[in-house]
Amino acid sequence: MSTGKIIKALREACLMTQSELADQLHVTRQAVSRWENGETTPGSDLLLAMSETFGVSVDQILDSKQIRYCECCGMPIETSIMGKDKKGKIDPRYCKWCLEDGKFIYTDKEQMLDFLVANVPHPDLNDEEARRFFQSELQKLPYWQNKMA
Repeated sequence: MSTGKIIKALREACLMTQSELADQLHVTRQAVSRWENGETTPGSDLLLAMSETFGVSVDQILDSKQIRYCECCGMPIETSIMGKDKKGKIDPRYCKWCLEDGKFIYTDKEQMLDFLVANVPHPDLNDEEARRFFQSELQKLPYWQNKMA
């Protein structure tokens, strides 16, 4: 789906007119119309503002096919399960199970490892082997790199 069609669908889902969206973003109604018709594409600052207005990630507005992974647990994430910061804004780096209202649920690697061993299937590994495997994988994630050094 084109960016313009996505913007239109999101605007309509929020029951907003083009004028209301324009007022919210401090642009003209004609600018919104041009985006929706595919004549132009909003700049990065406007994409960020729309992301906040609609409660979705910029990736979703741009219909990005990029697969994101939570930087804390490594789970693939999409917009609907992204964590939120203290202000309620989406943080595309984390899932909602690792980051809630700007607070990290897992602050200790042992706590995270206990969760992974108990909840992530590992049929070919016993619990100790799984724990070593998950620990090696956590070391690759930005959230844990400094904590595990």
